[in-house]
Amino acid sequence: MPKFVKAAKIDEIQPGTCLGVRVDGIFVGIYNVDGAYHAMNNICPHLGGVLSYGFLEDNVVTCPLHMWEFDVKTGKCVWPEHERIATYPVKVDGQDVLVDVNSPQVADR
Repeated sequence: MPKFVKAAKIDEIQPGTCLGVRVDGIFVGIYNVDGAYHAMNNICPHLGGVLSYGFLEDNVVTCPLHMWEFDVKTGKCVWPEHERIATYPVKVDGQDVLVDVNSPQVADR
């Protein structure tokens, strides 16, 4: 059953930026790609880098530690292509960005 929880305000995440937040105990990165919000696990599986501290270009975030890249829409690793991380459903309600961490989605490789 979906459970959307307020994670941020839309004015906290401008287009081309990201914000790291805890939602029901899960550390999530929320990304604004051209006005569309995406959420995924905020920890890089390589060495635990905080992805929201990384560099967002289009829909790809680069881990600040060792440059692994993830598609924020799908959670697929763009480079080195063998990893993936969970994404979470997002919706906007008025000025609030809501995330459902109870429904993680993991893309096929």
